[in-house]
Amino acid sequence: MPPHRILPPEVDRMYMELDSTDADTLVVAWHKDALETLVAYPYEAAALLWLALKQADVQRPGGPKMNNIGLALILMPLDFLTDGEVRETVERLTARGFLERADKDSVYIDPIAIRVIDRRELPAQFLMDWNAAKASAPIPGRQ
Repeated sequence: MPPHRILPPEVDRMYMELDSTDADTLVVAWHKDALETLVAYPYEAAALLWLALKQADVQRPGGPKMNNIGLALILMPLDFLTDGEVRETVERLTARGFLERADKDSVYIDPIAIRVIDRRELPAQFLMDWNAAKASAPIPGRQ
């Protein structure tokens, strides 16, 4: 059995909306330690995000759209991997403790490391602060 990664409490999370123009969008909730660990391993970060989105059934035709450039950049390395390399990446994620084998063809994703949630599951105060921060952020190219 692979070692389980010990992650601090869930309050240490980074939230990334799939679609910033949709109030009911899904949100990718990364544990900051998981994201910091995987930043040096872009193939593994891409595979973990892809698996989380697939588990949430986001990648089906007609599913929610995604306009988040950060998520797109994380997923980009998958465009350069063969199926065998993706399987190898999944094995590395399993060895690191982010995934656990459910059976020969499926894995269990550690929900503390990453999960996809409905935006409305976030606390109201957090959403108000997040929306205020987005509204006050400078827009590139505008003075």
